[in-house]
Amino acid sequence: MVADSTPVRRGFIAGVKPTFMLPAVALALAGSALAPDISLPLAVAHAAAVSAALYTAHVVDEYVDAHVRGEHDPVLSATAATSATVASSLAFAVLAAFLWANGARAAVLATLPLWVLAVLHAPVLDKHPVTVTADYPVGVALAFVGGYLAQTGHLAPGVAAVAVVLVVSLSGLKVSIDRLDQAFDRTIDKHTLPVLLGDRASTRVAVAVHVLASVLVAGFVAASVLPTLALGAAAVAIADAVLAVAVAPRWSVRAQMALAYPYTAALLAAQCATTGCVAVEIVGIAG
Repeated sequence: MVADSTPVRRGFIAGVKPTFMLPAVALALAGSALAPDISLPLAVAHAAAVSAALYTAHVVDEYVDAHVRGEHDPVLSATAATSATVASSLAFAVLAAFLWANGARAAVLATLPLWVLAVLHAPVLDKHPVTVTADYPVGVALAFVGGYLAQTGHLAPGVAAVAVVLVVSLSGLKVSIDRLDQAFDRTIDKHTLPVLLGDRASTRVAVAVHVLASVLVAGFVAASVLPTLALGAAAVAIADAVLAVAVAPRWSVRAQMALAYPYTAALLAAQCATTGCVAVEIVGIAG
């Protein structure tokens, strides 16, 4: 009798988590679109490398959470999870080699840390309150920077500024998200900020981080690194801070997640307005 492979296929597919993958891949492509010109093969290869790194993170998480810590029933067997990790890591290596061979070496250097974050997230980074808060925001920022570097080979000050404020703002959102999970996280000894500090103090941290994001945006505008248009993102960050403290956690998180899109859009539009970018040409052609 032939064994049914459907559960295994479903297990492999379960590693594709759009909620986490799409924002990072979209920002990788957005980074490419901020360049004056675009090479589609390089943009696609870089976005695919980001996807491979994120898939690696998800199957490593599955292995560690299910087979090492016993936090839930396994979706994949230990062997299947290991095989998926090796396959996605090889795919990442092939894509990185393609980028390197085609001259996008700065992009490779910015993207390699994504794979490191992927394999260290569950076993190491997930156990410390700072790294469990910041590793995904840092990964998203690296994906964005790598997309730009894949096209240009150098990092513009405005692009670096956008990456920095994305890390800060998304870290504030991550603290709010962890407030929702603190009861379960305590049972598995996961040291998030809400577990470590309690709900009230971690809420203050989330507020402070969002305010810091707003101040940083305003500072970059004052220093002429970003144009005045970026102040829209500063206003959104203040709205996030108010939501974090004034609204029930579940609704606050939903609202902050929704506001992440106009926040990011304001930053990207500001940078594009400063330097010019291929995204404007794409919109013009589509119109």
